Amino acid sequence: MTTAAAFEVKGWCPGALRPMESGDGLLVRVRPWCGAFTLEQAAGLADIAGRLGNGHIDLTRRANLQIRGLKDADMPALHEALDRLELLDPDARTEAARNIMVGPLAGPEARALAAELSRALPLDLPPKFGWLVDGAPFTIVGERSDIALCVTDAGVAVRRGDRWLGVTSRAQAVAMASGATPLFAPLSEVPAAGARPPGIAAPFGRLEADQLRALVALAGKAGASEMRLSPWRALYFDADIAGAESLGLIVDADDPLLRIDACPGGPACRSSSVDTRRDAMRIAARGFAGTVHVSGCAKGCARSAPADLVLVGDNGRYGVIHRGTSRDNIERTVAPEEI
Repeated sequence: MTTAAAFEVKGWCPGALRPMESGDGLLVRVRPWCGAFTLEQAAGLADIAGRLGNGHIDLTRRANLQIRGLKDADMPALHEALDRLELLDPDARTEAARNIMVGPLAGPEARALAAELSRALPLDLPPKFGWLVDGAPFTIVGERSDIALCVTDAGVAVRRGDRWLGVTSRAQAVAMASGATPLFAPLSEVPAAGARPPGIAAPFGRLEADQLRALVALAGKAGASEMRLSPWRALYFDADIAGAESLGLIVDADDPLLRIDACPGGPACRSSSVDTRRDAMRIAARGFAGTVHVSGCAKGCARSAPADLVLVGDNGRYGVIHRGTSRDNIERTVAPEEI
């Protein structure tokens, strides 16, 4: 048995202009420009989630934000609200192509590169083609991407897939979006991510609209101007924020919930027959020492990297995998109450 269950492979990601049907209604993904939302935009997204959706907001592995529980009738109001916030792309193809993840600590030069790249992207990229832009101190350079651009003292280091090609100018790096082949100089040192910086994390990446609204208020009082997203579902601000833990958010880097990835599970996701986050909370309370991935199905949307313990939902039970991913061989199955 190689997978816990047959699953539907989706060749596209949801967007504001192309929502995806889920168990709790329509799901839309909102992509920040250059990896960040202004505080006004973040507050507006909290309002949209509470007013038009079911109040649930997900932070994704691609450093985007998802609003859940929308209805077809809500789409015109959603688009109008996002347009006012300057977060609506002109069409679905442009939205899908703008799949750029930016390091949350990236400086002005790297973020300017991300802005130039966003404007240069063609509309005929393959589905889910992903770009990464980072700068010192590097934080996300180890994340998966089709093409990675990292700002260094010597220029822009370029990686295609897992292979570093060399270093080039910013203009030539941006020109790669149009299919150009830059002239590369050898890399004297391959960019590497340092320790993951502390941020403000949401358990399993789930924020409620009221939480986000209150967090934005705290950030405003602290003098912040923007909210940056990350692939590990933590938020970063350009000021020190106090009091986030009182909102039910995680600020302790040793919190066991940070070692557990869990997708929304049932009933929010139609592919899941198990309550993943309820069961993940039980594991956290028991103090499991390693990394854990609780997946509602074999797609493994919450985590692609191996985990020490993987639980894969199938017909109300979990397949158990040790030191692997959700697509590895199932060792045995257990009922949720046996976890």
